[in-house]
Amino acid sequence: MSDVQPLNKKQLIEVLSQTKTATAIHIGEEALIQMANQAMLTIWGKDQSVIGKTLEDALPELKGQPFAQMFKKVWLEGITISGAETAADLEIDGEIKTFYFDFEYRAIKDEFNQTICILHTATDVTDRVSNRKLMEEFFNKEIALEREQALNEELAASNEELNAVNEELAQSQEELLTLNETLERRVEARVKELSASETRYRIISDELAAINEEMTASNEELALAHEHLKETFDELEDKEIALRLAIEAANFGTWHMHSESRELVTSARLRELFGFDAAHEITIEQALGQITEQYRAYVAEKIENALHGNGDYDVSYAVIGFNDKKIRWLRAVGNLKADKSGEFSSFTGVVMDISLIKKDEQRKNDFIAMVSHELKTPLTSLNGYIQVLQRKAIVFQDNFVNSSLEMAAKQVKKMTGMINGFLNVSRLESGKIVLNLSYFSLTDLIGTVVEESRLMETSHTIDFQSCEHTPVYADYDKISNVIVNLLSNAVKYAPIAKNIEVTCTIINQRVQVSVKDHGIGISAKDIGKLFDRYYRVESDNQVSGFGIGLYLSAEIIARHNGTIWVESEFGDGATFYFNLPLHNGNVKS
Repeated sequence: MSDVQPLNKKQLIEVLSQTKTATAIHIGEEALIQMANQAMLTIWGKDQSVIGKTLEDALPELKGQPFAQMFKKVWLEGITISGAETAADLEIDGEIKTFYFDFEYRAIKDEFNQTICILHTATDVTDRVSNRKLMEEFFNKEIALEREQALNEELAASNEELNAVNEELAQSQEELLTLNETLERRVEARVKELSASETRYRIISDELAAINEEMTASNEELALAHEHLKETFDELEDKEIALRLAIEAANFGTWHMHSESRELVTSARLRELFGFDAAHEITIEQALGQITEQYRAYVAEKIENALHGNGDYDVSYAVIGFNDKKIRWLRAVGNLKADKSGEFSSFTGVVMDISLIKKDEQRKNDFIAMVSHELKTPLTSLNGYIQVLQRKAIVFQDNFVNSSLEMAAKQVKKMTGMINGFLNVSRLESGKIVLNLSYFSLTDLIGTVVEESRLMETSHTIDFQSCEHTPVYADYDKISNVIVNLLSNAVKYAPIAKNIEVTCTIINQRVQVSVKDHGIGISAKDIGKLFDRYYRVESDNQVSGFGIGLYLSAEIIARHNGTIWVESEFGDGATFYFNLPLHNGNVKS
């Protein structure tokens, strides 16, 4: 049996104060505030001066709302009341605002079954409610897609009618050659028919121009919907862990470790998370023993860094239960605090089950892949219709229609590239991207990409300084995508300065490629995050996109044992670099 003493009241309050979950302790029918951690004070918009006040004295705006009556009922009946996404009006910075919370009022009883206090936990889910509304708005955009398909069907009908007119013209010409005896009468009739056909053609052209305008508007709405979807994913990713911590607040496991003796004191919940019996005390070695081999050394290193470094500790890993052999994903958060004696430090923290979060991440990746795949089908059809219209428009030499169709084709190509980017992110995170390695000359590949870019980006001048003998063993298409992305970014972020310089050099048995523009540049605070997934640089010169191109490029280069980086000063252009190892074998065509 361990001689470790249970937590006293002061220690318990200190643990509750350290948790990121908004927590408070109340007593009495009027919910007198005994303790509130910083997370709860932030929700209330108050400071420590509210301690010792009743709930309605501390937050007068709650009068007339049901929360005081809930506290009274919990105190008198010794029960637990909880709610999800419950609206509450709070005064923040002198203004009454409506927030939404997941909350719980739990009666804590003594051995005589008498209520001694109320444990109050809350989670601000206002962003989650807002995000759900954004998702509803996104699905409403599907109506716009259906409208677009109806327009496409109408366009197809117009094409059939135009084909019918062309067939009539051909038949009339044959009749004019063979029926000379009725030449005058037939010519007169044909003139009338041609006049009517010309009028019908003008009407169809006008309708086609209107349809093109509506297609452009639909594309813009679709881009806006993707932007909203990207922002939603970013917010969900940033807040997933915090939300799960709040929901599972009552199931945290806690630990205390002596920095010198390494004696480990754990709660029953922590032992259950590692698959041990709740009453079975464990050592740090036993706990590490249940962590899977993939993460065991990593977690041990993080613990040592926390004990001998800055004291911060936040790590996620998988464990196999000692008894139940069940695989769980856990997240541990803790820090190091020096003892008052100065002789040792106490390493304390909490452990929570994040298995559901891991499943949610997989579902999120599956959802991105599903949505991206579904969006490709109508875009493919739309691209086909545009190509048909371009061939038809060439016959009639209508410059306006040709120009409009060319712009529409570029927008469809741009949207297809964005969707392919989402699919690549999903495949990358699911481990489904496979490198198709082959031998080729990187210089030849760069030259090909530069020539294609010169044809597509006629507004800029691209200068390529090549180097000789650059054999590599890599995925030709994926390295090509990296170069295309860097060139595309150079064009987008340098709208005024038209010169782009591409170079290739060999340094220490590695081939180094650079793409330099003279555009708006990148600030120092953004450079460190530039290759993060969905990260966008915020500026007055905002450029369309979802922030996945550089992320995918970095992952592709990393999987080729290469390095990618950027050098820039804000307002003075940017130079992107990447390198790949040279291959000593012969280049195969």
